[in-house]
Amino acid sequence: MSPTLSALVICIAAAALEGALAGSGVRQRLAALHMPPYSPPFAVWLLIGLVYYAICFVVLRHLLAIDAVTPPLRVALALVILVLVANALWSVLFFRRRDLRGSFIAFIPYAVVVSALVLSLSRIYPLGAALFLCYCIYLLYATWWGYRLWLLNTQKT
Repeated sequence: MSPTLSALVICIAAAALEGALAGSGVRQRLAALHMPPYSPPFAVWLLIGLVYYAICFVVLRHLLAIDAVTPPLRVALALVILVLVANALWSVLFFRRRDLRGSFIAFIPYAVVVSALVLSLSRIYPLGAALFLCYCIYLLYATWWGYRLWLLNTQKT
């Protein structure tokens, strides 16, 4: 299978897993919450997801096209897959279990894995590291957003 097709299959499978784990009623779940300031509308969340999967696709395609399978390449591939799976598992906490505290806390190990991926990619694919560094910037916002969301929806009235 070509690197392009393999990367596409992996990203589609990860997106399907994320959708399945989130379940139905994603838009309604978001609409039912008290949102922090600067929360994007649903369409922007979809765009963010599309950009995330595009970054994963570009990085996976490049890594899978490398002929020499080395330990750093294996580490980078494993970290990309781990990021994809962890992102999908976050959906269980947020959408299925409706655990805002847990979904916020999950950002911490997730950010560590994404940071390790950036470091790993910086040695073998600097463009991929730069792409995931951009994602890290978004992740700072997402962590702030998750924290504020948790606080806004657990305050006693």
